[in-house]
Amino acid sequence: MKKRDVDREDAVTHVIEFTIALTVFVLILQAFTSSMNFRIGIDLNKNDNNIVMAREVTSELTGSQGLIGSSTEWENNEYGIGSVQLRNGTTIGIMNSDGEIDSTKCNALGKFPYYALKDELEVEQQLRIEVETLIPKETVCLWGGNPDSSSVSFESQRYLLYNDSSKSIPAVLTVTVYEGKTPNDNLYLTEIMHSPTNTGFGYEWIEFYNPNDIAIYVNKWSISDSDERDNIIPGDTEVITIPAKSVGILTSAPSTFKSTYVDYKYTFSVEDLSIGNGLGVSETVTLSRNYYNDAISYTADDGANENGKSLTRSCYNCDDWNEAIPSAGSI
Repeated sequence: MKKRDVDREDAVTHVIEFTIALTVFVLILQAFTSSMNFRIGIDLNKNDNNIVMAREVTSELTGSQGLIGSSTEWENNEYGIGSVQLRNGTTIGIMNSDGEIDSTKCNALGKFPYYALKDELEVEQQLRIEVETLIPKETVCLWGGNPDSSSVSFESQRYLLYNDSSKSIPAVLTVTVYEGKTPNDNLYLTEIMHSPTNTGFGYEWIEFYNPNDIAIYVNKWSISDSDERDNIIPGDTEVITIPAKSVGILTSAPSTFKSTYVDYKYTFSVEDLSIGNGLGVSETVTLSRNYYNDAISYTADDGANENGKSLTRSCYNCDDWNEAIPSAGSI
């Protein structure tokens, strides 16, 4: 009787088992790879769209001087003020007639609220537009959100000359389309004339500041004192906005403010004959929208009592307020 070769049979068995296991692994890997290729294909299509979108925005911004109606000076118009407004449809070009980035046109992007300009440029994701000079390396124009914490972002860059109205400087325009958070849109109280030398509620006023890189809708906000809250109303227009890095004035009598203090463009009215119940020497004043508010509480000891001075904030988000010579319209 022939003796079994146990070692050889065991080896063959192991080879068969290994082959079966390898086959199963390959089949699973192929199925997984096919699934991932399908998912990656979707992501690649989406990413390709975002890349194209960034390039298209770059092309529109650098393709012309822009146009509103028959005028290339679109930057002189406002988003919510005047008979011809930026929100009526504008070709957003930031170039001058010499083919350079125009500083005035670029900064005028700050007159657009976030979604308004995104819609104008047909951008579905989040958007940031930045112009940075090369020497010195400095951001000279900025609009939109912050992609630093975004999950995915795509850039389109173009190197051009930047004209600051006195000289031309080498610069780079960067358009970023990204997936992430929308930019902040909070406003801050910065100055209060609560006890003017002229009697009457029409001489009281409050200054607020928009520190963001986009314009903010003001008529979604309200202002209140310790007793009463007033909505900020648009007056003769359907919508009012405050541009990026700009201050606004709230008063119950805009014409009185302009003739008494300064003829300032961004002066808005409240819905009543006074701010709140009429400001006094001891109040809590609150600027609010939805769940956000910025407030100041002051008493007679803080000053600015019928001496021609106002209470002024040390910086737009500081806690310190001090008596100072009024500087309405500037921060």
